[in-house]
Amino acid sequence: MYKLFLHFILFFSLSLPAVAQENEGIQFFHGTWEEGVQKARQENKLVFVDGYTVWCGPCAYMMKNVFPLKEVGDFYNKNFICMKIDMEKEGKELAKRYNVVAYPTFLFVTPEGYVAHRSMGGMQADAFIALGKEALKIGHNGHEERFAKGERNEAFLKEYFEEMLTLHLADQAEATLGQLYKELGHKILRDKDYWTAFDCCAENIDSPLSLVFLKDYKKLCKIHGAFAVDQKVRNLYASISKVIDLYDRKGRKEVFSEEKKQAYFQVMEERKVPNREALQQEIEFIYLLRSGKYEAAYALGEKFLANADARVLGNWATLGERMVRQNQVVRTQMAEWMKRAIAAGVDASLQEEAQSVLKDLTTSATPAYQKGGSRVTIPIRGYLK
Repeated sequence: MYKLFLHFILFFSLSLPAVAQENEGIQFFHGTWEEGVQKARQENKLVFVDGYTVWCGPCAYMMKNVFPLKEVGDFYNKNFICMKIDMEKEGKELAKRYNVVAYPTFLFVTPEGYVAHRSMGGMQADAFIALGKEALKIGHNGHEERFAKGERNEAFLKEYFEEMLTLHLADQAEATLGQLYKELGHKILRDKDYWTAFDCCAENIDSPLSLVFLKDYKKLCKIHGAFAVDQKVRNLYASISKVIDLYDRKGRKEVFSEEKKQAYFQVMEERKVPNREALQQEIEFIYLLRSGKYEAAYALGEKFLANADARVLGNWATLGERMVRQNQVVRTQMAEWMKRAIAAGVDASLQEEAQSVLKDLTTSATPAYQKGGSRVTIPIRGYLK
């Protein structure tokens, strides 16, 4: 009994510093989002949100090593209403509303609902406190709030888009472009910076701006170059995600819908999408690749690419590298497409990628993305190329 008592005392004494440290750190508010916002309004503070998930390593690091520190608690408890929200559970709607695309995401939100400041990823205590100080400095002068309240000078708008692209806020950037189109018209796509945002973030083919993009196609080719504009048409209408939309889902099973495909092809015809016949062939190619029908995909390519230019050859070769798994014969065959693209003069922006794709097709049965690689030809929405 005496030994048991000693073990208890030792355990309790060892636990005390951790408990004290936790109590000295950030005191998170445990009410609802609405209650947290109301409390922030009453106290004239911003809401600090730790947007986390249970599986996120950097999230766990912050919770264990940074949030409990006294200096962190002293600063955050004084200046913010602090909330910790699992963005894959109770925070799903907030994640959608505030474009949370990575974890952890730290949001500083005004009581009116505008994001004053945000950051992503784990960090040390001094950087985390500096982040909060920057949020306090911004306060109600954040880009989102200023835009919503009507500020439109060009320097401000360019700063706002730079911020959204830096933070990979694709939905927000696309929505903001849509609002500017209502106010300024299609000329915004003729501006280099707005074009960059559109190229990087636009995915809704039915938006007014995407529709006018097609109508202004020839003019935009002259301004931004045919290669860039044709690639954007392709990434809008023949992306892997667009092909996935042509599947019906029955539980966990995917079934390709020929009816959806034909309806989609009809939309492309009605809109007179540039290069639509080639894009429809690329959609068929992606379908075959997703189905694991690699030999059939290669056969389609050999037939369709006989007279293709360097841009299309490079696109198909890159898709083959990305999607053909454990079939070195087909990968080696598709490498010939990239060789032809290089010989035909692949665009200068893709010369390095073309050589990389060629190497991966000929030397590895494993797609490069499984090893951490990325391809400009298969862009990630919200990330600059």
